[in-house]
Amino acid sequence: MTNRYQVFFLFIPSLGFVLRHVQKAFFKSPILLGFLCLILSGCYSFTASTLPSHIKTVHIYEVEDKTLDPVLANNLRAGILELFRKNAGSVRIVNDEASADFKVTLLNYSNRPDNYNSADQVETYRVTIRVSVLFYDNVKERVIYEEKNLSADGMYDVQANETEDRHGQSRAIEKLQDLIITNALAKW
Repeated sequence: MTNRYQVFFLFIPSLGFVLRHVQKAFFKSPILLGFLCLILSGCYSFTASTLPSHIKTVHIYEVEDKTLDPVLANNLRAGILELFRKNAGSVRIVNDEASADFKVTLLNYSNRPDNYNSADQVETYRVTIRVSVLFYDNVKERVIYEEKNLSADGMYDVQANETEDRHGQSRAIEKLQDLIITNALAKW
């Protein structure tokens, strides 16, 4: 005999389930994906014009890693480099003296079960990355943006053959990128 709550949940799917399927539909359909990209093209981006005009070069340091996970630190730095390359307009990334320095410290990393199915098996895990960020203007000798405790998470579904590093970590890094840009723009 079925429990009335089980029947209820058969007809009203969870929000996470719906969001996963909507997300999959967007990424499988080139038209929907193009539409989404068009809508979001102005969101969470910055250009050279939104940075102070005297910032012409940025030195993005290696990620200081307090978690002893060099692969994650490298992936995080690669994500930040990508962020600047895509959005910083004419600002050049250099490896020596620059108009501004961008430093990230990887403070903490966790990978924990998030959701279980009815058989008590883990369905989804939540990866959480916590960092500190410092964006410093070397010309005017002032902080452009600083956050000492910024965190983001990324879910991955083991039932859908998703993995911690390819899905969970990359989703958390993408969210960190968005948070850095959103928070930094609010303070520039």
